[in-house]
Amino acid sequence: MILKIGDFEIYSYDRKDEDQRHLRYVLENDADFQKYVTKHLEERLKESEMTLGGGRLQFNSSYFVKYKNDFVGYIRLEELRWDGTLNIEWAVSPEFRNQKLGRKIISTLSNYILENYEKVKKLRGVIDKSNYASKNMALRSGFIEEEIQSEYDYDYIYVSKTR
Repeated sequence: MILKIGDFEIYSYDRKDEDQRHLRYVLENDADFQKYVTKHLEERLKESEMTLGGGRLQFNSSYFVKYKNDFVGYIRLEELRWDGTLNIEWAVSPEFRNQKLGRKIISTLSNYILENYEKVKKLRGVIDKSNYASKNMALRSGFIEEEIQSEYDYDYIYVSKTR
């Protein structure tokens, strides 16, 4: 475990952990997850194995989220931009969807990051415009929808949360 935040435990990937391997398998075989992620999960997790963090979340890293003894989701923190913007990616295992866990995860983690990482001024989620569930979850978690900035952004919805 890297960190306990509220009701959640955040873990870096441990390929020896059977429960984490199961979550990885489930997400890798979930058509919705595969449709929306920007990189293959295995690549993301390999990057994160190198940044164990010592009790702090690391940027440019992926983590699994545990809730009540079950691995329920995935988060990815991108590299912190010069203006203090941190892109965040998330997913909830299909086994745990429609239980308001996604909203609770994103709300808890986004508040934690904005309160404890002073260089982070804004969290941003990039959501495929057809992913209504993720958009609604983000909006209910305190994110606001940003205006489209360029013609290349019409396939995505940008949501953000600031301090």
